[in-house]
Amino acid sequence: MPTSRPVVALTRTRGADARATADAVEEVLDLLDSPLDALEPGMRVLIKPNMFQLKPGFRSNPDILVALARIAAGRGAKVFVGERTRNLHQVLEGSEIHRYAEVVSFDDRPVRITQIPDATSLRVPIAVPDIVLDCDYFIGVPQLRTHSSVVLTNAMKNLVGLLPGYTTRIVHMAGVEESIVDLNVLRPQQLVVSDVTSVIEGNYPMAGEVRPVGFLAASTSAAAVDTVTAELAGVDPEELDYLRYAHERGLGPAGLADVETRGTPLGDLAFRINRAPSRIVPPREGIHIHAETACASCRRFVAAALSRLHDELMAYPGELTVICGAHETLPPLRGAVVLVGNALYDHREAGVYLEGCPPRAIQIAGFRQAIGTAVNPEERTQFRVPGQRSTAGLPQPAPEELV
Repeated sequence: MPTSRPVVALTRTRGADARATADAVEEVLDLLDSPLDALEPGMRVLIKPNMFQLKPGFRSNPDILVALARIAAGRGAKVFVGERTRNLHQVLEGSEIHRYAEVVSFDDRPVRITQIPDATSLRVPIAVPDIVLDCDYFIGVPQLRTHSSVVLTNAMKNLVGLLPGYTTRIVHMAGVEESIVDLNVLRPQQLVVSDVTSVIEGNYPMAGEVRPVGFLAASTSAAAVDTVTAELAGVDPEELDYLRYAHERGLGPAGLADVETRGTPLGDLAFRINRAPSRIVPPREGIHIHAETACASCRRFVAAALSRLHDELMAYPGELTVICGAHETLPPLRGAVVLVGNALYDHREAGVYLEGCPPRAIQIAGFRQAIGTAVNPEERTQFRVPGQRSTAGLPQPAPEELV
């Protein structure tokens, strides 16, 4: 039945095997009135999973990819599965996916310098793999995860992984929330099949744990999928700034009331995801935090970093001052000093400086540097110390660490 609202299809997976997953994929596609029927012979279909890490469970379910690729190939399409690191080849080694699709790393593809129309954060031309721009049909297969800076990551944020290699740093420098929306303007997803067979919860990407859940959510609207899965995970969609920006720019619904859901009732799928810490709690006296003027994302980064480094900060005998947000004049600097976020660029010589809005998880190494804990050469490239002019010659971290 026609509707002016975006539709999100929901179904439980009745088992963890490949057949059960394939059945669930076919069911959500049927509930969406079979969007893959639009494929024609010779079309190029790109499937983008969340599959850049090797840690077990920290990836989209490969059986979903196989099911989608089989359907697309059956309609005569040329199917690609792409992700931003070469880890994709290792994760999918021996998978049935190779019968239906070509597996490609965006790091190995030619790039095209592209200007995003009406971008609000990524306003400079960026390098985008050719296949992202040239494919005829784009399918996202994200894995639902908590996130220590943006609360929850799913369909829309999965597109940060379109950028190859180390260029994801650009997103944090420009501002993550609006950059997520810019990337969805650049390359809208014609179909999303969100993997909620398992989720990553807790203090991800600084830590995180795998939790089995057992359902799929699908839509032709990425923002609608994110709205519904947030609600199902016990997170108010209004907390997700990128969803608000997406609605303001005409990419998605204003809230759950503007979405039609089909299939398994929401009440049968609802669960409460274990979120990353969001309240800044100094672990002891002598840890001084000044973050009153910071944006929500940077405040969450500080909260998550303090939680992740709790034991190290307890063992550190000295004082530590952490500053975040705009400050015309810095507060008293007691002990070691860490400056968090782009707003403090003018004060970057006052301590260890972590740029970004928010910084990336790997940049918590700057806290370790400040308190005298050893950091490896790769981590050393991720922050600035007073008087630093260059980290040229130091090895870069593995791309999967740059989250």
